[in-house]
Amino acid sequence: MSSAVKSPRPYDSTTRRAQAAETRRHVLAAATELFLERGYAATTMSDVSAAAGVAVQTVYSSVGGKADLLKQAVDVAVVGDDAPVPMMDRPDIRAIAAEPDGRRKLEMFAAHLTRVQARTARLMRVLQVAVDTDPAVEDLRRTLLEQRRQGMRAFAGDLRTRRLLRPGVTAERAADILVGHMDAAHYLTFREDLGWADKDYQRWYVTVTAAAILRP
Repeated sequence: MSSAVKSPRPYDSTTRRAQAAETRRHVLAAATELFLERGYAATTMSDVSAAAGVAVQTVYSSVGGKADLLKQAVDVAVVGDDAPVPMMDRPDIRAIAAEPDGRRKLEMFAAHLTRVQARTARLMRVLQVAVDTDPAVEDLRRTLLEQRRQGMRAFAGDLRTRRLLRPGVTAERAADILVGHMDAAHYLTFREDLGWADKDYQRWYVTVTAAAILRP
């Protein structure tokens, strides 16, 4: 009596992708914690691999080098997850875009910005300190700045289309002001150094931004 011949197990690409995504999340979570605890320069790839419980080569293959770790840690922190959904398609941003009132737009954006800053501001401070130690981090800083400018150009363009901008303020100037007011340093100064509550930071943001760019 011959034994049955076992057919090879089919390749499960879905499971492999899920495992790879989970590994990447562990690596990024470990890197984020170490960057915040030790800083960029003092964190090694070996440190990240040990904290994530994977081989160093897995860190490189799942995310990349150290600057890539910082970039993707910031990217995930900005949106709050690693789902492949562009920021402009997120519910918060779509709701802000649909709001017709200028000051209400800024209030909604301030609430959104506060949530983002809570996740990203300390990482952005790590990044700023690391600029002088790694040219790749300076490239990352410039890339992130340009991404913010693109987002705020869209915001300012919407304000211009709705005739909400203060006379004499161009959409380009309004975008620059929006970028400047959303700097993480403001959030850290008010929240951590001065002990302001979220609502106080949001009120400051709306007051100074409305005064600078919105039609009275």
